[in-house]
Amino acid sequence: MRAIVVIVAKEPLPAQVKTRLCPHLSASRAAELYTLFVQDMVEEMSGISKTEAGLPGNSSSCATLALAYTPEGAEGTFKAILPAPVLLFPQQGADLGERLARIFEKLCGEGYDQVHIINSDSPDMPCRLIAGSLRRLEEAQTDLVLGPCPDGGYYLVGLKKPVPELFQQIPWSTGQVLEKTLERAGDLGLSFSLLEPWYDIDTYEDLVQFLVKNEEKKAEDRGPGWRTLRYLRSVNR
Repeated sequence: MRAIVVIVAKEPLPAQVKTRLCPHLSASRAAELYTLFVQDMVEEMSGISKTEAGLPGNSSSCATLALAYTPEGAEGTFKAILPAPVLLFPQQGADLGERLARIFEKLCGEGYDQVHIINSDSPDMPCRLIAGSLRRLEEAQTDLVLGPCPDGGYYLVGLKKPVPELFQQIPWSTGQVLEKTLERAGDLGLSFSLLEPWYDIDTYEDLVQFLVKNEEKKAEDRGPGWRTLRYLRSVNR
């Protein structure tokens, strides 16, 4: 079984990422913060292996980690900022639904038996959630895995084969994304499994939640989200 976990990310440019954090943060600080989101997530997810996920395979076999970036010319930016080497490739498509569908088509076409796509907005997301997705999609009766967000979206979608129709007619960037996706899954006859909910950071209120959730962590801790936490503590002094 070949599995791959793909982080989808935008080039961290001012006024292009995390714009809903402004004016609480300047456009440049929002871009700096998003860079740390990506770095934290790549570092945490680079530890996922089949053995840790409870999947068949020996201790040296690992689920591949990749990052799908946009815009197309941003590869150099990500090579320069990432804390660990990952497979890099550009996203393609006119909107989010088309981009997600094309990632599944590309990677399943390259021989991957499981493809899991995650966001880049959840810097303290633990890799155990993704390991759980790998386990669940290994089950014969499960076609689709989704990781719900409290805002009505999802932080993860996992499939064994391309299902482009799953991403059509979805009201992206609304609180109905998960609901409508589950409706589409039902219409398409897909059996699904839901992971533990996790939040992403889009608004200032989400930042506050992140700080409260991680307030007990010490400065020297290097757990999920440590760069983001260190940065936010420094700007809040």
